[in-house]
Amino acid sequence: FFSFIVIFVRLLTMSHLLARPSVRSLLRGANQSRYMSVYPLKNEETIQNFNSVSNKRVLYFTASWCGPCKAMAPVYDKLSDSYPAVAFGKVDVDDQLPLSEDFAISSVPTFILFDGEKVTHRFSGADPSKLDNSVKELTELPE
Repeated sequence: FFSFIVIFVRLLTMSHLLARPSVRSLLRGANQSRYMSVYPLKNEETIQNFNSVSNKRVLYFTASWCGPCKAMAPVYDKLSDSYPAVAFGKVDVDDQLPLSEDFAISSVPTFILFDGEKVTHRFSGADPSKLDNSVKELTELPE
């Protein structure tokens, strides 16, 4: 009986996690849902899905061994929560070498911002204010 009470109390304390998603949910277009702030782009299918989420997109090229990338990760996550109309994608250059080569990535972190198919901003380096300003400018572009 005691075990039952312990499990019941744990479920009650966790129920708030089930009642709302841990990351925001955003409905787009034809009932397509966005359930995460940052899309990890790991294969061709996730890249195609990412490109269909929004015309305004940011790609973040990173690496697990990169100190400046680790410093930018929470900044990037916070920006993705602050700009729900923009899709934020994350690419590990070691896992996605072909994609990194397609975008001519020579250093990390590198950020590429898109309005449709057009690149509006591209820069490398861990500069939170530059990233924030670039995303803000992207959102101010007409649809």
